[in-house]
Amino acid sequence: MNVWQLVKVHRGTALVLALLSLSASLLLAALPRGYERAYDDAVHGMLGDVSAQTADLGVTGRPIVSEALLTHPAEFRNRYEEIAKGLPAQLRKVVVPLGQGTSHFGAKTTGTPVSDRIGGSRRSNQYVDFAWLPDAASRVNWVKGVPPGASSTLAGVPGRPELKDLTVIEIGLVAEVVDEMGIDVGATLLLGNSYPVAARVTGLYELTDAADPYWEHNGEVTRVVERPIPGSTDTEWLTAGLISDEGLAKLDERREVSYWWVYGVDRNRVEAAVAPAMITEIADYQRFLGDLSGGGVGNPLELRFQLWTGLDRVLGDFLVVLRTAQTLLYLLLGGLAVVALGVLALAVQLLTERMRAGFSLVRARGASLPHVVRTGVAVVALAVLPAALAGYGLSYLVPGPSTPLAHVVPVVLTLTTLLFAAGRLALAHRRPLKDTRSDLVSARPSPRRIALEFLVVLLGVGGAYLLRTRGVATEAQELGADPFLVLAPAGLALAAGILTLRLYPLPLKLFTRLAGRRPGAVPFLGLTLAARSRGGAALPVLILLPALAVSVFGALVSGAIGDTQSRAAWRDVGAPARIERSAEIPEDVVAKVEALPGVTSVLRAGKGNVQVGVGGMRATVLSIDLKDYRELVDGTPLTVPDPPRGLGVPALVSATLVPYKEIEVGWHTRMTIRNMGRLDELPGLSFPGENLIVMPFDGPKRAGLRTYTNILLVDGDVDRATLERTVGLADAEIETYATALDDIRDTPLTGAITVAFTVATLAMGSYALIAVIVALVIGSADRAKALSFLRTLGLSQQQARTLTVLEVAPLIVLTAVAGLALGLVLPLVIGPGLDLSSFAGLAVTDFPLTFTTPALLAAALTAVSILGAFAHATAGRRVTTALRVGESS
Repeated sequence: MNVWQLVKVHRGTALVLALLSLSASLLLAALPRGYERAYDDAVHGMLGDVSAQTADLGVTGRPIVSEALLTHPAEFRNRYEEIAKGLPAQLRKVVVPLGQGTSHFGAKTTGTPVSDRIGGSRRSNQYVDFAWLPDAASRVNWVKGVPPGASSTLAGVPGRPELKDLTVIEIGLVAEVVDEMGIDVGATLLLGNSYPVAARVTGLYELTDAADPYWEHNGEVTRVVERPIPGSTDTEWLTAGLISDEGLAKLDERREVSYWWVYGVDRNRVEAAVAPAMITEIADYQRFLGDLSGGGVGNPLELRFQLWTGLDRVLGDFLVVLRTAQTLLYLLLGGLAVVALGVLALAVQLLTERMRAGFSLVRARGASLPHVVRTGVAVVALAVLPAALAGYGLSYLVPGPSTPLAHVVPVVLTLTTLLFAAGRLALAHRRPLKDTRSDLVSARPSPRRIALEFLVVLLGVGGAYLLRTRGVATEAQELGADPFLVLAPAGLALAAGILTLRLYPLPLKLFTRLAGRRPGAVPFLGLTLAARSRGGAALPVLILLPALAVSVFGALVSGAIGDTQSRAAWRDVGAPARIERSAEIPEDVVAKVEALPGVTSVLRAGKGNVQVGVGGMRATVLSIDLKDYRELVDGTPLTVPDPPRGLGVPALVSATLVPYKEIEVGWHTRMTIRNMGRLDELPGLSFPGENLIVMPFDGPKRAGLRTYTNILLVDGDVDRATLERTVGLADAEIETYATALDDIRDTPLTGAITVAFTVATLAMGSYALIAVIVALVIGSADRAKALSFLRTLGLSQQQARTLTVLEVAPLIVLTAVAGLALGLVLPLVIGPGLDLSSFAGLAVTDFPLTFTTPALLAAALTAVSILGAFAHATAGRRVTTALRVGESS
């Protein structure tokens, strides 16, 4: 038989099969590529949210004997290259060369106290360290004095006769030390207690670019840090100054010196696909540094190298998010693949039905079964293979890296289609001249089929149970998701399809009996045709059911994520808008905010971090009118407790402060607050887990001062830009609910999941419509024969169309109900195994069963499918004609 001739004769059906193959191959190859790009954007975003100190690879070595000291820049460069030789392949790809980005080396001391000032008054609790940073020279501007130069020797220190021939290291400090620590150019500091050294301040500098990531590794030279001393009410000040190459030579092992080699990571080069390998390589690199320690000869007294990085932790957190995203992707791809395979199988069934008569004839004339199967498969292959290849090629138009899934899925789809064609042709033509009316024969399923279906249902239910109790991840993180559990939703859909097919005749018989008792014949005849439909019910069920289930599941997941995102935004801001400042907000600014159009109310509050007179603890103290705050957030997810009442300064306190009836705090003045109850947190105004004290807004006034305002909670419709222009304070932090919600939503993975669910829903809805039409076309010959007899008995053309619709309506409606039920169950099954907090801002604890959107989806899919059947019945020429004299069919 001529294959090309068969394709030409059945070109319409072959074209439909080709278009379906092209679309399926395009979707199933493009979605993984798009998702992989979203994965890369997500890992870049997570790395962009952390400091360079966390993302880069920092190697430190500390000399403990003089033989291990490095005193010249060339020695640092040689060690940099030596350490870099051990970088594994994936880490080497993302590390930028020395001198670029944040890659650099240096030497620093730690915890050096200012024990005295030569020629000046002594101040306590001050620390000044040395920092040799050769790359810092081009990143600072000297605003006073000159850069540090060569070291010298001080013969003696007035008042300290024991100190003779003291080394003097020239040092440059950040300009703010003048105000913060009282140190200016020309000052000579005595640093250290046991082995003191003198530091002469030669100049003051400012940073040329404070936002340069380079300074994130060297923050101690950029500012003066003021921090409370634990267990005390005193404060200490810390900074570090730059020294020259000559000063480096004077840093010995007694100075608590450490050497640093920083290998800057280009975060945009990190790919999601190699994240597990990079985590493994970081562990391997740590072992390499351990082997390298001791100078290569095993001397434990030389430099001991240690790796400092948070890259593996960030990538580990990303992999947790990635597993959730991949699970959703697999669910979408699985549902879409099942639907696409079902539609392709229907199209193959239609094509083989069209070739049935010809193949039966050549089979009767002696053609072998392999010859018939080869010819039929060749016809299908000519339609499927070029289209699948074209779809795969078009998928490269979608931005994103190639993935194994994008290569494998189209191949599996094509091979499955060809195997289905071969199996169907072999079964249909295994015996010559075997052509019976399947609509009149109700074959009982074989024991093997019953056992197989029972096994499928058992595996589907068992997989769903394991998925709910264990989640999708294996115990070993590097192994990723458990393939069996990832396929559990598809198995559950297949089990639901089998149950639907087995239970489908029961309601159909009931409806047929009820229709038989009514006077009109059309409903009874339509339901009878549905029961005898030769088009078959298995494939349409396997198409409609997962299509609707995935759509409903997507709607519920999207709804749960959206609700949680809104709750997270409210918890972050604490009001429709919040204006916060460390210093007091001026009254004229408050008046301007209150006068803004759209602002309905402004609630004042005070906030500070205070020392608590109990065990040296610190706490966040808030002064706010909780009654007014409750009215402001009424109708939001936030809950506000009753305000504290009582004499003096009543307050609500967190758990660690509950045992104390009265607590002394220092906030603007010393005051004693009275514990009136427990309060764990106040979202938007405090961080979870911190010590918290909430008093009335007039609490400071009750203590003898006045009210204090550095927070404004704004109610009304006003955007962030307007508030920023109105406030006009550079140090004010302004947040709105709308911007917080946008920040949570505008993440690569959240957008990718939304787009993927939308594309999958539209694609599966289209496939469902095509499936109904193809199923009708498959059964058109038997339907035309039955309707021709009925037309002879007086059936009108309109009644014939109604019968056509009624033939598929029961299957569509019952399958839609099953798909809706499965879609509502899937979140309960998969939800506990998914960590959606990265998409929602908070942990998604439940999936509310809202029936509105799922019911609308089910109704829409049902309506579209039935309308497709009606369009098929009404389009083109008349449905059928009555038999003429002498005709039997």
